[in-house]
Amino acid sequence: MKNLIKNPYFIGYSTLYIITLLTMKLIEHFPISESIAVMLIFGVFFSLTAYITSKSSVVLFENKPEQKREVLLVSAILIYITLFLTYGGDLIKQVTPLKFLENMRAQEIITISKKLLFFVLIPFIAYKYIYKFNLRDFGLIVKAKELFTLRNTIILFTMASLILLFQFFVGNGAKPIRDGLITNRQLLFGLPLLFIWLIFEVGLVEEFFFRALVQSRLTMITKSEIGGIILSGLFFGLAHAPGFYLRGGGTLDNLGQHPSLFMSIGYSILVLSVLGFFLSIIWSKTKNLWLVMAIHAFGDLLPNLSDFIKTWGIN
Repeated sequence: MKNLIKNPYFIGYSTLYIITLLTMKLIEHFPISESIAVMLIFGVFFSLTAYITSKSSVVLFENKPEQKREVLLVSAILIYITLFLTYGGDLIKQVTPLKFLENMRAQEIITISKKLLFFVLIPFIAYKYIYKFNLRDFGLIVKAKELFTLRNTIILFTMASLILLFQFFVGNGAKPIRDGLITNRQLLFGLPLLFIWLIFEVGLVEEFFFRALVQSRLTMITKSEIGGIILSGLFFGLAHAPGFYLRGGGTLDNLGQHPSLFMSIGYSILVLSVLGFFLSIIWSKTKNLWLVMAIHAFGDLLPNLSDFIKTWGIN
């Protein structure tokens, strides 16, 4: 705990968070209760639980040392993915035939394909050919005996249980389940199929990019595990800010349809940057990519179930 409090990245993030919170309240009249709740639930409770359950874990592999001029490649990748998050979706829609855009199943296949291409394949190829990284350097190759340990099972069960309980009793995404709009048969078949889909659609995509690549490489560049965790979380949030500002907040709570640039940045810092800290801690303590992929999939399971059932016609 002393190391955390004294860490310059933690001090810097805490200062930025408090300043942003106060400024959003005074200038934008942003309801800060949501931000405080997110920080307490995800930033404190979930992160502390992740730390306690994973602190005795065996790290599967060590990050490769910082490479020559690697900061330039990391910066280029961060800029590239920010541009993709801001403009990529619209550009892909413009070149996609209308018959595919009107088909929900085709849309889902297009979505997962573009995510795997831009978040996983292209960054991996860049590191493979510039610095000779391989699949194991990102945690993509793991032995079965390393994957299914008692410690990993405890981490998965604990974090998945907390997430599912939170989503079921608090999250709006689970409302169709709570209201009895989804049958037992749909739950029986839909949940495992959706979980497998999410392992790749959000698990592999986001955990490879934000944990195995961005967090790991920023950790080596900053020479600080805490620095890697905080900076990767900040980037995850801030990478979405241009899209909020240019395209609008959409259905995001309290953000509004046409948020200002400051509102977009503030929301990204106060809410989005906090959400993945607990996954970053587990990745730091285990280097088990498939473990954090599975936990992430559980996090998106209940909120996405209703749409998944409709899209794939599960009766």
